[in-house]
Amino acid sequence: MSKDINIVSRGTKQVGQRLLPWIFPIVLLVVWQIASSSGLLENRILPAPTAVVSAFWHLLISGELWQHVKVSAGRALLGLFIGGGLGLLLGLLNGSSRFASTLLDTTLQMIRNIPALALIPLVILWFGIDETAKLFLVAVGVFFPI
Repeated sequence: MSKDINIVSRGTKQVGQRLLPWIFPIVLLVVWQIASSSGLLENRILPAPTAVVSAFWHLLISGELWQHVKVSAGRALLGLFIGGGLGLLLGLLNGSSRFASTLLDTTLQMIRNIPALALIPLVILWFGIDETAKLFLVAVGVFFPI
C-alpha cells in the first residue's frame, strides 16, 4: 500500500512540475483579457488576446500574413548577410593582422559598447524611417556577435 501511495505521489509531483511553468502565462493572459474587455486597457494601445488571435487568423486566411513574413524575413536575411559579412571580414582581418588589429580593434570595441536601441534616434536622423534604416539596425545587431 505504501508503495502505491509513493508512486501516485511521485506522478502527482511530476504533473505539478510540468504544469507549474504554465500558471503565470495563463494567469497573465486571463488578466490581460479581462482588463481589455472591461475597458481598463484601450484596444488601440493593447488589444485583447482574443482580438490578436482573430487578427492573426484573418491575416493568415487572407494570405496577407505571408506577404509580411516574406518582407520581414528578406529584411532580416539581407541584414544578416551585410552585418555578418562585414563582421566576418573585419574579424578575420583583426585576427590575422597585427597592424589591422592595432588600427581597428579599439574603435570597434568602442562602437560595440553602444546599445543598438541607443542608435535608433540617430539612425532615423541619418536614414529616415525607411528600409535602409531597418537594414542598418539589423546589420549592426548581427555585426558584433559574428
